[in-house]
Amino acid sequence: MARAVGCVRPASSTGGSKKLQVEAEIRERRRLPGKQAFAVGVVVLALLAGAGWLAKPLWQPWWYAATLCGGSLSGGELAGLLPAEQLRASEDTFGSGRTRLTCGVDESDGRHFVLDVEAEIDTGAPLGPLGMEFTVPRDVQDVYPASVPGFYGKFGPVIVQECPELGRDSEGRKQRLVTKVYTHGVESDASPESLRTAVRIANTADAETGCGAGPLPLPERVQPPRELSPGRAKGTMCGWLAGRNLPRSPSGKAWKVLAPTAPDASITRCALVDSGTGEAALHLSGWYGDWAEKPFERLLSANVEIPEGISPRDALLGPDFGRARARCAGEPASFLATSYTRNNDGPALPMSQVRHLLGAFTADQAERRDCTGVELPGPKVHPDGD
Repeated sequence: MARAVGCVRPASSTGGSKKLQVEAEIRERRRLPGKQAFAVGVVVLALLAGAGWLAKPLWQPWWYAATLCGGSLSGGELAGLLPAEQLRASEDTFGSGRTRLTCGVDESDGRHFVLDVEAEIDTGAPLGPLGMEFTVPRDVQDVYPASVPGFYGKFGPVIVQECPELGRDSEGRKQRLVTKVYTHGVESDASPESLRTAVRIANTADAETGCGAGPLPLPERVQPPRELSPGRAKGTMCGWLAGRNLPRSPSGKAWKVLAPTAPDASITRCALVDSGTGEAALHLSGWYGDWAEKPFERLLSANVEIPEGISPRDALLGPDFGRARARCAGEPASFLATSYTRNNDGPALPMSQVRHLLGAFTADQAERRDCTGVELPGPKVHPDGD
């Protein structure tokens, strides 16, 4: 059963002696590991309540870290995320035995979340945990180190991990753990605090659900992928670009390659960056699993004028993006190419070149993943659906 965790109401202040005692307890807590540290934390919070300090938002992060989300969060990291106003805990299902775990912090009136956490096993439902990440032709922010299998999405950090201990479901689909930390109410860009919070939640959810993905290391910082020359990208997932006759960049300067994902990730990506402008002229991504089917249909239906006789499930070219399809390891896979100018006034590369590179990317992915039934878009560019 889900439990709602509320804030402790403050009592009256008792003076400076308790302040010194509290500070001593905090210093001692930093030296004690595991359950001892947690126990000391409870004592500290009780002292703070007696001293009247919980009325100050300064102490909220450590209270939530000790009581929410299975006790897996860091007070210091939450202090960097949460606003300095009175907040309240939202429903917490960590420790409930469910396959969908939630926790978070709301505004004091309970109407809007400030920090919202979700971790669940993706069952392959059409509008599953990643459905809202892909309703418009957009490119995710590749700002995380290679140790984190995820990206900074529309609402905050997203981590996607395959679950070897859970095997496949009754329909033969791989099972994945998807962790999302909605931080758009407290930050405008990726931060080390939100990244580490997402990793902590993913590790807790991995253990609780029996996913078997293994613990992720806590990264020290947000770390965008390095820009490589096509030749130096040879040993990466985007190595197929090495030695290929690439189109001319918009500025005429050399291409750089971004290769942010591992070859076996559930979402794979490559990008071509124009070194003359510093802008990515082409993003290529592979999306594996049933969850991507409906989002791709919505993507095409909302952004492409699809004539009679063509389905939004088909491989085709839009005004500035293209989609290919295949089946990989028994699951559907979609491959996306997007090409934008900074002002969104058309593709950065001609769509004929986008189509050619999408085909090459799809062929490389199909070989790596032993995919069958590859469908590439035809040469016709369908106009904008608006």
